[in-house]
Amino acid sequence: MRYLSVIVVIALSSVRQVDCACKPRTATSAAEFVQVPFDYIVVGGGTAGTALSARLAEDSQVTVGLIEAGEIHLNDPNIDVPANSGIGNPSYDWLFSSTPQAGLGGRVISVPRGKMVGGSSGINGMAWGRASSVEYDAFSAFASSSNWSWSGLLPYMRKSETFCLVPNNSYPGISEEAAEKAQSDFQHVDGFSGPIVASHNSLVFDVVDQMVKSLNGNGVQTNVEPQAGNATGVTNTLLSINRTAGVRSYAATTYYCSHAHDLNYHVILNAQATRIHFRTSAHGLTAISVEFVVGGRTYVANARKEVILSTGSIQTPQLLELSGIGNSTILKKHGIETLIDMPQVGENLQEHTFVPVQWQLKQGVQTFDILRNNATFAAEQQALYNKTHGGLMAATDSLIAFLTLDEVVSPAEGKNLLDIFDTEAAAALSPLTKLQNMFRRQWFADSNAAVVELIQWTKGVIDPAVNESYAVILGGIVHPSSKGSVHINSSDPLAAPAIDLGLLTSEFDQQLLLQAIKFVQKLGTTQPFSNYVQTRTNPDPSAQSDEDLLAYIRGAASIGDHSIGTAPIAPQNQGGVVDHTLTVYGTSNLRVVDASVIPIHIAAHTQATVYAIAEMAADLIKQGNAESQ
Repeated sequence: MRYLSVIVVIALSSVRQVDCACKPRTATSAAEFVQVPFDYIVVGGGTAGTALSARLAEDSQVTVGLIEAGEIHLNDPNIDVPANSGIGNPSYDWLFSSTPQAGLGGRVISVPRGKMVGGSSGINGMAWGRASSVEYDAFSAFASSSNWSWSGLLPYMRKSETFCLVPNNSYPGISEEAAEKAQSDFQHVDGFSGPIVASHNSLVFDVVDQMVKSLNGNGVQTNVEPQAGNATGVTNTLLSINRTAGVRSYAATTYYCSHAHDLNYHVILNAQATRIHFRTSAHGLTAISVEFVVGGRTYVANARKEVILSTGSIQTPQLLELSGIGNSTILKKHGIETLIDMPQVGENLQEHTFVPVQWQLKQGVQTFDILRNNATFAAEQQALYNKTHGGLMAATDSLIAFLTLDEVVSPAEGKNLLDIFDTEAAAALSPLTKLQNMFRRQWFADSNAAVVELIQWTKGVIDPAVNESYAVILGGIVHPSSKGSVHINSSDPLAAPAIDLGLLTSEFDQQLLLQAIKFVQKLGTTQPFSNYVQTRTNPDPSAQSDEDLLAYIRGAASIGDHSIGTAPIAPQNQGGVVDHTLTVYGTSNLRVVDASVIPIHIAAHTQATVYAIAEMAADLIKQGNAESQ
């Protein structure tokens, strides 16, 4: 295990990450909250909603209300300590589950979602990265606006982050030319004064270096600056971790804590929104209030200017439907009056699908398994963390690789995959799907666009044996053809929605994931990583045929927790729910600001993009407010 000397290019003490002496200045009661004359009400204090509401509160002339169904968890080691996780804990996680997945043989999949101020930014894996520029440029075609492009979004990506530079020898395979180029790129693509601290791991296990070299040996190059518009290759990914404090950097401890005491910013907790109320105006429906439940009692808070939904790809379509905006057939079934018949609400759900390949390593190879195997060492690491904010408790896995199609398959295999894709694409009926397929087809031939993601975990995750160490590679598809939906299950606003992820319902997705897993298995027999391998445990070495591997895939597949697309930005007649200003069609002042507006999936973990969307939305709303004065 080697340590990297992190060079911080801006003093972290200047970053507005409160070590959380801040106390929530919430209304003392729901009854008091509803008496506040709000200009803006943001529904959902997740990644986007917390960032957006805090930015709106920067204008002292407006009053902002934030309605959050969960609690705020400041100075909570389950959230703050990078080695810990809140996933699966009902104190932090909604604990959603999918419907039985036809593409996975009827399996039900867990769908983690943060239930707290900061939302999923408080329970995610902290990976911080951008997609390639060509993917964001595609957004502009859906939005019919150049603002939704790489050049339009880049200022907001920079605005949200404080980037911490690590030496260029952090991973093998970086050429001198690439390192020099990165030094200049840092200055114009990375942010240096934003709320979220983006940093590299300060330690790397030796087995990670060996995996990087094996990837290099199989044609996957090391990318020293994936932030600059080409995210392909293997990289020591940035993580949303404040290295000075050794804690997760997320929306609650940054955006929220920076404004917690602003007199014009009101946050109510344990309050679940159940409906948006409207009045009819010359410009369509005007949102006037938000209904929410606290302790079994219903309240209504009024908004003079706008209501913004930031409840995420799962709950934003649910709340739209509960409010009368959605497919009239579904609404009628559950006794809800249709205000706007919009069948596309809740459709277009897209997720990254991953499958693990696990190896048992030779004795003496160090991984995070040592924390599981050696209680004394684990206690020493906890003590080290408490004293220095460093060590293994402040670290996490950080090897991520994004592979182009020609890096994953041979030309013959690629042609076969494209034939399958073209056959499926020819059957597509909706304008939204046709446009998505056009871009995805282009990306297959683009050296700057990935089709497969690999994530290394240096610990056993599938039945790990005592005193053994493991390495895992998750192989996943990043631009799925398979799509699902989210819809209400009943008229009960507190009931979970029906989440059909639609995983692997596309033959193309199945075959691409099969090829990805074959590529990953090849890494286990490629030096120098193969020198560390004792045996492959999953899939079982006896699984040799495509049929065997596909059966394994169906039984082992899970999601990346990157759900997008259920209220996409696109023309309404092409399947869109919001326009380029994020305003819901048929309304004058109801916006959606979260991952549900992303129209096509990206080869990136989504949190950095979601923060950028929130930053852009804040400017759109402020500009609209200024123009109305």
